Amino acid sequence: MKIATRIGTGYGILIALIFAALLYQVMLVHRLQSINSNLSAINFRAAIISLQLRRDLDQVEEFTRKLFATGGDPGYASQLAEMRQAFTENVREVESLSLSAAEKEEVRLLAELWARFAEQTARPPAPGQAEEALANGIVLLAQLRFQTERLIRATRLAIESQVEQAARASQRVQNISLAASLAALGVSLLVSFWVVRSIARPLGRLTEGTRIVAQGKFSYRLDEEGRDELAQLSSDFNIMTRRLSELDEMKKDLVSNVSHDLKTPLASMQETHRLLLEGIPGPLNESQRRLLDLNLQSAGRLSSLIGNLLDLSRIEAGVMSYEMQRQDLAALARTAVAEFEVPAGEKGLRLETELPSEPLPVACDGDHILQVLVNLLGNALKFSPRGSAIRMGLCCLPQWPANLPETWRDKVAGSYGGEGFALLSVADSGPGIAPGERERIFEKFHQIRRDKRTARQGTGLGLAIARSIVEAHRGAIWVEDNPGGGSVFYVLLATAMPSRKTTSPNYSPV
Repeated sequence: MKIATRIGTGYGILIALIFAALLYQVMLVHRLQSINSNLSAINFRAAIISLQLRRDLDQVEEFTRKLFATGGDPGYASQLAEMRQAFTENVREVESLSLSAAEKEEVRLLAELWARFAEQTARPPAPGQAEEALANGIVLLAQLRFQTERLIRATRLAIESQVEQAARASQRVQNISLAASLAALGVSLLVSFWVVRSIARPLGRLTEGTRIVAQGKFSYRLDEEGRDELAQLSSDFNIMTRRLSELDEMKKDLVSNVSHDLKTPLASMQETHRLLLEGIPGPLNESQRRLLDLNLQSAGRLSSLIGNLLDLSRIEAGVMSYEMQRQDLAALARTAVAEFEVPAGEKGLRLETELPSEPLPVACDGDHILQVLVNLLGNALKFSPRGSAIRMGLCCLPQWPANLPETWRDKVAGSYGGEGFALLSVADSGPGIAPGERERIFEKFHQIRRDKRTARQGTGLGLAIARSIVEAHRGAIWVEDNPGGGSVFYVLLATAMPSRKTTSPNYSPV
């Protein structure tokens, strides 16, 4: 399924859910309106009439007593007739209402009592029986009042029952609405998760592959399963990495072959220059000797560059060989310093060392470690201003130093056997290295361009080769700021015997 189809399907489901939720809310509103209509239809009229009947009974009793007390006063008789008529009409009205079964039963009993009362009081009492007739009427009125109270109570119970039913119906509607909303939310989350996951996972793999390829590892391949745009992108990505891998192999072969082809004639040229400087073909004047010296120095730099390119080719091909033997690192450091005494003096620089007097053995390839030291001293010589000092220090530590970067600790810990460490440092007074460049300077061909007017110095291979050699020895190499200005390069290697005690595990030799 294509990405656009996935997104469209997901949004279609979400829109359908929103429409269904809206429709359901309309139904809920209609249901609530129905409940409100039921509440408004509750027979409050029955309760009002019942209360009116009780008031009418009080007045009927009052005028009945007055009528008997006055011996049949026409005024009271007229008022009593009106009250009786009003009571009769109220009874008929309440009978016509929509009542519950209990209310209907109470109304029926009330109507029967009222009929008896009306029949009894319709005839004038016989002479001498007025008091008895009044007493019988009062008894019937008491029964009517009691029955009216029963009707009021039945009406109140009916109202409470209807209100309770409406409340239960409203609660059911709320529960159903909540359940439906939660269900819609759950489905929406599932749909969103499906859409995001179907896109995020391939994008994550593509991002990871891009990062790995950016690190120069062109053997990485993406999964091409599927028929969407991301699968097509993965296929194109794999084609790109295959071509990059082929180009990289061609570049390595070219560099290696060209370097080999240049090495032999360059060696012949250097030997020819040396023979000329020795005067074997004939004497030289000073101008000729100076020109030949310059040519020999240039040939030496070119030979060094070709050597670096060959080393880089061997490192990238994984065929760089190391002969690990017990070597005195202090002696290697002295050898490296001795090679730079003359160039440092010509540039007006001082070489200062702080090396242990006793041997500091490490298991290493002496030639390659010496190459690392020469590269570090060469960089320091290249960037240090005239009149400054280059300092090389070496010490033995029982554990790795506190300033060892986190990125190196796991690598060093995997090779540490408890013998201790040798920490070598080369400090200069140059322009220093910005924090953002301290990792990149160990990459191939990377150089720090101070400004547009500053010419590039070197090829950017020395530190990359030094890092590869140190990594092959399972050591660490990093750079920090020199407190006195410039930079300090550190090389950490495991010693080949138990280290001697030192009073400062965080000792910095410069």
